[in-house]
Amino acid sequence: MLYVFNPEHDYALANNGPHFVPLDSAIRFARECAPFLRFLIHADDCIFLPYHEEMRYMTADGQSADRPPIGTPVRPWGWDPLVLYQLQNEGFCTESSMAGQVQRIRELAHRRTASAAMEYLRDTLPAANQVPLSALEIQRPQDVEAFIAQHHDVIFKSPYSGNGRGHLYAHGECSPTLLRQITGVIKRQGSIMAEPMYQIIQDFAMEFFCHQQRVSFAGYSLFETQHYGYSGNLLQSNLEIEKQILHHISIEQLTATRDCILSFLQNRIAPDYEGPLGVDMCLYQHPDGVRLNPMIEINLRMTMGLAARILHDRHVHPEATGVMRIEYRPQGLLDFIRQQGKEHPWKSIDGRWRAGFRTLTPVSEETQYAVCVWLS
Repeated sequence: MLYVFNPEHDYALANNGPHFVPLDSAIRFARECAPFLRFLIHADDCIFLPYHEEMRYMTADGQSADRPPIGTPVRPWGWDPLVLYQLQNEGFCTESSMAGQVQRIRELAHRRTASAAMEYLRDTLPAANQVPLSALEIQRPQDVEAFIAQHHDVIFKSPYSGNGRGHLYAHGECSPTLLRQITGVIKRQGSIMAEPMYQIIQDFAMEFFCHQQRVSFAGYSLFETQHYGYSGNLLQSNLEIEKQILHHISIEQLTATRDCILSFLQNRIAPDYEGPLGVDMCLYQHPDGVRLNPMIEINLRMTMGLAARILHDRHVHPEATGVMRIEYRPQGLLDFIRQQGKEHPWKSIDGRWRAGFRTLTPVSEETQYAVCVWLS
């Protein structure tokens, strides 16, 4: 299998063009953090590095590799016209049907798919009156003020965005600046999604995998956010994460939600998509108690949550828990990495990670991004 780390995927989906040029920061992130895929793939797999000049392909042990044979199965972080173009320039994915398949995946990745899933959950789950309303797709800027007047604290989301990016916020009023930003999103992407803000207690996700038009549950992920954006994932067993969720809701509700989502994904996603996906959720405070929002968004791509799930299950010692974070420092990252290594010495037992700190990506004086793990 040939893998690609293209974290600029959400921006590329929004642009929808094969010649899209990502921001320099996105290219740097992709280039510096791509090697962390080594810990997720198998020994005979390979990584394509579109933004590396000196190394185009990397083996699972971090060595330079020749181009794999044409016809090798390909799995990017997420499918979009840009990564398809990059792969086709290397001789992969040249089938005439690929462009249409990527466009179909783009249609499914639109946030209106998550809204349709929420409607399905409301119609299907037994406690439907406790399932939040689905996000509203707004296509006219003049409808924004009415939604804010109704819900007061509101979050607006670009149809193609993820990890907290592409979000705008309103607290009781729509300023001229906010309206101008929303109007810009509608002009570029055709609409914007609006939903009330929630007093979030815990963010988590259910991870899934589609293969040969069948969808399966791949596990839970528990993630941290900062300023509404992704900051890291806990490295814990499925059982431990489930226990934390069940402090607030019943196993019956959690199981029914998972089964209902599986049914929706099987009918709406699996016929047209092959690969991993994640459904972000949260537990939030409601006047009547803690409730579950089971469908914040569907990430139709590989996710950091599933990466954390694989890392834990494949590499972490059963008695260890910890966190995986993307560390960004425009200056001084190498000094920070060295200091963390001194403060948290690394320890392995029988090849499994037991305690301490390590990076999953190489770091030099010029590096600004690193994927890091802390365990205890």
